[in-house]
Amino acid sequence: MPQHTNATPATVSVRNIGGINRCEMEFGSGVTVLTGQNATNRTSLLSAIAGALGGSTASLKSDTEEGNVQLEFNGETYTRHYYRQSDGTVVAEGDPYTDDPIPVDLFACLLEDNPARRAVERGDDLRDVLMRPVDTDHIQERVQELEHERNQVSARLEEIERKRDRLPGLEEHRTALEADLEDTTEELETLREQVADQEVDVETASAAEELLNELESRRQALTRIRDQIETQQSTLKALREERAEISDEVKQIDERDADHEGLEQKLDRLQDHEHELQNSINDLSALVEFNEELIDSPNVLTSEEQSEQDTAAELDPMSTTVKCWTCGNHVERRAIDTQLTELRNVIKDKRTKRREIQTQITEAREKLKDIRSREERQHELKERLDEIDRQIQRREQQVDDLEEKASNIQTEIRKLEKEVTQTEDLRESKLVEQYEQLSELEYERGQIEQELTDVEDQIRELAALTDEREQLKAQRSQLQEELESLRTRIEDLERDAVDAFNEHMAEVLSLLEYKNIERIWIERKALDGGPEGSFELHVVRSTEDGAVYEDTINHLSESEREVTGLLVALAGYLVHDVYERVPVILLDSLEAIDAERISRLIDYLAEFAPYLIVALLEEDAQELNNVYTEISADAFGS
Repeated sequence: MPQHTNATPATVSVRNIGGINRCEMEFGSGVTVLTGQNATNRTSLLSAIAGALGGSTASLKSDTEEGNVQLEFNGETYTRHYYRQSDGTVVAEGDPYTDDPIPVDLFACLLEDNPARRAVERGDDLRDVLMRPVDTDHIQERVQELEHERNQVSARLEEIERKRDRLPGLEEHRTALEADLEDTTEELETLREQVADQEVDVETASAAEELLNELESRRQALTRIRDQIETQQSTLKALREERAEISDEVKQIDERDADHEGLEQKLDRLQDHEHELQNSINDLSALVEFNEELIDSPNVLTSEEQSEQDTAAELDPMSTTVKCWTCGNHVERRAIDTQLTELRNVIKDKRTKRREIQTQITEAREKLKDIRSREERQHELKERLDEIDRQIQRREQQVDDLEEKASNIQTEIRKLEKEVTQTEDLRESKLVEQYEQLSELEYERGQIEQELTDVEDQIRELAALTDEREQLKAQRSQLQEELESLRTRIEDLERDAVDAFNEHMAEVLSLLEYKNIERIWIERKALDGGPEGSFELHVVRSTEDGAVYEDTINHLSESEREVTGLLVALAGYLVHDVYERVPVILLDSLEAIDAERISRLIDYLAEFAPYLIVALLEEDAQELNNVYTEISADAFGS
């Protein structure tokens, strides 16, 4: 809720805006009332203030080439300069109070052509007005990003859980290996004791044992080296297969993303086309509104012409004429109405085309996003290819070194085998067999010890995953909370907007005491397939005998419609916290509301904006609270 306590006075200077040549006005916090009759440039002044705030309602004086607005507020100066170009278009420059025109145009500048007031008057979709400041596309893109990140975290957690599922089996295997190691060690010690008890020449037995040990040691070394060579070759094969797969995937990505630049150019063209369509729709809509007002405006005719017009209007209202604003000739209202119908159809077609273009833009963005994801994947794959190439080169060198080492050991083994043949008598004894068994048991124990070391390393690695798992769980929970918040954000904003309107509408209806209107309220209806809903405006009336029934917006009086439109804008002003960015509400064109109700309505609105500037006829201003500041139109120039 806005706070008014620290609001300071502001000064606005205007030159060549609307119907104003030059003027300057100071307004303070609270309510400032601009009094005067029609055509006294009060609306032009409000439009100029809206321009300095950042809105788009201000217009350059038709007989000038440039103009400007300057707003001095809270020790800062905000400016807006308007220039007419050679093609007649007007360009706005400068440093306004806010760079975003949407909250100013929708919820702060409540003049006659305010979108909220016009939407109620025409029966248009109120959701489009109330939710226009919300970038739903950005929210949906963020949802997709978070879903992707959450899925990656979940995949890693699943991988960790699969690894941890192996832990009980690894622990059982470790226990079994420890038992095998103990049994093998006992058997080895027993055999050594038996060898020690043999009655053999010590020197001969020692030489034979050393010779056999050396031979077996060399054979074991050769076996280990061959195992290492086999392991390296197996790894090389796996690396080459992985390299081939990655190369194929990189090639597929290159072929698939060949038209990346063309897709970006297409997206630029689509966005430019959408912008052109929007500008065309805005221009045509303004033209239609202008001519609608022209049809309804009174004619400047001679008394004789007026008499003829009155007679014709009784017979055929559309046969009467109005003065054309472009050529000055009198044209039948029927002719203008026909042209307006055609323009409305053109606007409808352009809106349909704009929706089609917006669909194409969404599709192009999705394709570009997919391409960028694949480019990231391609970068990761190429880094992996470089790493694989380095590993292949290193392991090929290791294989060469191992094969050379194996060749040298084979030469040593052949020499040792010849020496062992010379101790044939000793080899036929039990001692030789026992030495061979000792060698086998030593090798078996070494294998068990190596396997046990590998298993213990795997167990320690899995145990270390516990911390990562807890971190990932916390990260996934945080991502899920953010996802749920984003998914409900649009719905929450819609509900807040509806609740704000319904609350303030009920209070104002009670305050203004409109007869036989029980309630005016918005119902939010959920739509299938997404978080967005639709808004439906309801009008509930009562009969003289107290019965209630639902009516339509078309049956509201002009006064009731104006009040409804103003409260739609107020709901947006509060729900989107506009008062924090634009602490001013500008109000005009309240002639359809009687003076007493205007006074009550202004008292109500004054609670929600630090600065409320309203333009009123002098007779309507007489009903206002005496504490409000009144400024006559004569006081701020012409």
